[in-house]
Amino acid sequence: MTNPNVSEEEIDAAEKLRAKGDLATSLRLTQEMLERVKDSGVRMRLLFGVVTCSTLLERKDVTDQAMRELGTMPEPEILRALANMSRAYAEEQLGRPENALTLLDMNLETGYFERDDFRIHKYQLCLSKGQALLRLLRIKEALDWLDQAHALYPSEETARDETERRIFGWVEPLIQSNRANCLIALDRFDDAFEAASQVMRRTDGDLATFALQQMAESRAWQHRQPEALKLYAELKKRLPCRLVDEDRIQSGIANCIKSLENLGPASKPS
Repeated sequence: MTNPNVSEEEIDAAEKLRAKGDLATSLRLTQEMLERVKDSGVRMRLLFGVVTCSTLLERKDVTDQAMRELGTMPEPEILRALANMSRAYAEEQLGRPENALTLLDMNLETGYFERDDFRIHKYQLCLSKGQALLRLLRIKEALDWLDQAHALYPSEETARDETERRIFGWVEPLIQSNRANCLIALDRFDDAFEAASQVMRRTDGDLATFALQQMAESRAWQHRQPEALKLYAELKKRLPCRLVDEDRIQSGIANCIKSLENLGPASKPS
């Protein structure tokens, strides 16, 4: 007899695999959980995970099946809008930011995302729209949406429950990482450095390693090579990292050293 329940730990494990890019395993585990669970709220959460993984894997048959089940649940229009959030994320990750923006703008037109109980969903929508616009090099627009996202939850204390705190924990570092990219593109290097520093304070792993790159490059662009080199040295200890191009790091270090040599011995780091 199958167990009708699934644990939070099982769901969390599948979501972590999805975040790490192991989409096939995440999808398989999520589908297995769907075979066991009866609770409609848990099924809904799992179906959103299926939509994300299957869209990223370009498994349209699986995506369509999950969307059909969501359509049989109470308030299907709201669930469709939330599922479109997952689809928009996947489209942006697949390098189709225009498709992502179409889905996100459709969501905004529903009016749902202006509701107070949708604030956490709008938080994620603003991040997704900022990321898609950044990919399209619409830098100022991207920064505006990322700033809107941050303003919705300026600190962990503004999260109203454990679910919002959990979402804040992974969304806010992404907001600040994308803000740092925008700010570097706009030559606002001190602001970029601060945004990347916030990523370092809030998370670890690959995103934090990438934030170190942003910090080092911000200081290099400011011609503060000794500071940049210290950051590069710390960064090298964390490699390899899937978000960081090691050749780019070596080039950055070489450029810093060359700049210091051109300035003379007095400018070299001790």
